[in-house]
Amino acid sequence: MTLLPLQRGYYVASDTPCRKASNATLLLLRRHGIGGARDFCEFKNIQQIGPETYRVEEVCADFQGSDPERRTLQYQIKSNTRFVISDQNGIVLDARYCAQTDLPPDWRNTDIRSEIE
Repeated sequence: MTLLPLQRGYYVASDTPCRKASNATLLLLRRHGIGGARDFCEFKNIQQIGPETYRVEEVCADFQGSDPERRTLQYQIKSNTRFVISDQNGIVLDARYCAQTDLPPDWRNTDIRSEIE
């Protein structure tokens, strides 16, 4: 499967300073998916459709146990550390990479190596 050309690790909404990240604004980009405090989305198919644009089919499950949801999104890769996700209704998320050392203490010392390698 094609991989998104992004640095794996923590991402926050672009309008949030890394040091002010919270469960509501923080995502962990893994090799085969992306997730936050409430859900995890596994990438099922990634297709490059333009120089910076990828069509991503993913299956998302929330941690409350509801049925998984399949969706197709477009990821516009602005750089290897910033992306914009959109669906048919427009922009869903504009996010940028944050080094773990720049995050609040709750995430700074979490060992994520097995999640991102």
